[in-house]
Amino acid sequence: MKIKTIGFVFALLCISNFVYAQTMEITGEVKTGLFWERVNSSIIDRFGVEHPQVEEQVRIHNNDDAGGDQGRFRLNMHLKNENLGMKIRFQQTVWGEESDNVWDFAFVYGNFIDEQLRIVFGRLGESPWSAGGPDIWQELDNQVGIRTEFSPKFLPALEGLKVGFVLNGWNQANYFDEHNTLVDILKETVVGATYTNDYVHARVSYRFDGESDVYNHDWFDGTDMMYRLEEKVLRNLFDNHDIRVWVNGWWRGIGSEDDDIVNFQNWLYTDWYTGPFTTQLRLGYHTGVLRREFQSRLGLSYKIPVGGGAEFVPGIAGIFRIDFGDIEVKDVKYKLFSVEPQLRLNFNSKAYISMIYFFENEPLSHDRNKRTQRANLRTVFTF
Repeated sequence: MKIKTIGFVFALLCISNFVYAQTMEITGEVKTGLFWERVNSSIIDRFGVEHPQVEEQVRIHNNDDAGGDQGRFRLNMHLKNENLGMKIRFQQTVWGEESDNVWDFAFVYGNFIDEQLRIVFGRLGESPWSAGGPDIWQELDNQVGIRTEFSPKFLPALEGLKVGFVLNGWNQANYFDEHNTLVDILKETVVGATYTNDYVHARVSYRFDGESDVYNHDWFDGTDMMYRLEEKVLRNLFDNHDIRVWVNGWWRGIGSEDDDIVNFQNWLYTDWYTGPFTTQLRLGYHTGVLRREFQSRLGLSYKIPVGGGAEFVPGIAGIFRIDFGDIEVKDVKYKLFSVEPQLRLNFNSKAYISMIYFFENEPLSHDRNKRTQRANLRTVFTF
């Protein structure tokens, strides 16, 4: 751990020697908090007797996309010199003496031919073809490799189009034996395209998959596809109303012979900002092995200025989930129901503190339920 930390600091010092001749931007984020959880459930023994169970924990944690440990520290660096640049994201979500530092991405890039061609190589990230969140943040090309992006600007009809491909390694465990060839690596290529105009933004990526990256099995793992589609008309259609609608999705294991790998999820989002009032609606559909699930989430919040640039934001959200797959719980009307009130204080655009209470009811049978309560005091600082 100490050697890795010294190496990280040394790299920063080396980079700083060149800052005077270049442009450097540093951003980041720190998330942590105090987390409490209580789960009331029960088990049925072999004699049919029900035994109540209670589990409770308190720890340092932020459950808002900050990893599963005590919080998240993220540092982004962008070093630019004319048409060349380097981007690095260092991220830590696991804390302890033996924990590893995580480089989310570390790559260099070059823009050529009047910025119509971009070559990126290294530990890839910030893909132009990612799903873009909020429920799906993954990228199909976030490995060490070479990404080529082409933005044709010589024809007005192609303005806003970007296409490309990625040469990278295997996305599954691999023996890496001597029989692997160039063709095997080409079979793992990722291709992508994005298009933007005044009315729509669309992006899609597709990852091919060869037969060489298998481990302890002989079947085809399948290809992957990821997409995002945003409309841009409603944002400026009404005065004092900012309406945003978009969808994203991820289809994994296309063509695979293993049903456990095949998985599809699609989300529809609607955000409506009316002055201080915000309404957010999410509708999700998720399928997998023996699973077909529909989820809806409605969130409401209201901003109240309290002086000095600070805002008090009370809000509430609710989640409703039903399962109509082969593993659905019989004789129940829903899979999960939850309510989440929130109180948030925005000190400014960079820092806030919030308190969230979460109650969830999950039916285990027609007469048994699993009830979960959570409270999370979250602190977030961005720079």
